[in-house]
Amino acid sequence: MGLLHSDTFRECLDTGFEVTVPGGEPVRLVLTEVQEGHAGARVESFSLFFRGPRAPFFPQATYRLLHEKLEPLDIFLVPLGPEGEAMQYQAVFNRIREAQ
Repeated sequence: MGLLHSDTFRECLDTGFEVTVPGGEPVRLVLTEVQEGHAGARVESFSLFFRGPRAPFFPQATYRLLHEKLEPLDIFLVPLGPEGEAMQYQAVFNRIREAQ
């Protein structure tokens, strides 16, 4: 996870991530936005926004996400609520930048 940055996810915009849910069928979420946060010289901050079906609904928790270009990721997702026929989710990243 330490090698992934907002630019890594920008390359995956508008593509699907498979979410594995214990005891359930895999569900496809689409990465719709990568948003930079308020970061300083030492801190990197960004958010990922995903869109998926309204059902099944994923409560706030850590989920395994699979993408063809990335290694499997365990990401904490927060439901933001429905938008039309879809459900919106967000993952927030805040971490110390790597020394250069």
